[in-house]
Amino acid sequence: MNIEEKNKYLEEDEIDLRELFKTIWDKKVFIILFTMTVTIASIMYVLFKNPTPIYQGKTFIEIGQIQNKNFAPAQIENVNDIAQIVTLEFNVNASILKGATKIIEISFNNEDKNIITNKLDKVKDFIIQRHKNQSSFYENVILSKQIGDIEILSEAINKPKKSLIIVVAFVTGFILSIFIVFFLQFIRKI
Repeated sequence: MNIEEKNKYLEEDEIDLRELFKTIWDKKVFIILFTMTVTIASIMYVLFKNPTPIYQGKTFIEIGQIQNKNFAPAQIENVNDIAQIVTLEFNVNASILKGATKIIEISFNNEDKNIITNKLDKVKDFIIQRHKNQSSFYENVILSKQIGDIEILSEAINKPKKSLIIVVAFVTGFILSIFIVFFLQFIRKI
């Protein structure tokens, strides 16, 4: 391949930015209309899509202690074990509170705050009764107990981020419209 052929090949392979911008400028009405259509559709979606609000409730249970034969305090039940049992038995989220060794955090999500309260009360009663039964043979016992009241968030946990949805739709519509313009131009050249 001689130098002239290489230059001709490179010229054909180069991207002309002026031509690209000219294409975008010539099709600006289509780009604006397409972007506006996608953005207006997302606004309509956000305005008319109101999901059923789901609330989250939490309660904290401190696992009690017993005094074993060697007079050393020991937990009535392993925190990981009771968390797993409660999770499977009651279909709630139970985990050890961060930074604590004997406090279990139990949470439950539902659209009805009364159902949340009832479910968390049942879990609390189950744990306390279970530990009463397990520690009935010991003289020195500190029973498991609920710490504070059941807390239910006042704001729904599934609240949509409306402004983010609209911004993403605008950017997506804009990029997609430019892609369509170049794709149609490519098809016409074939």
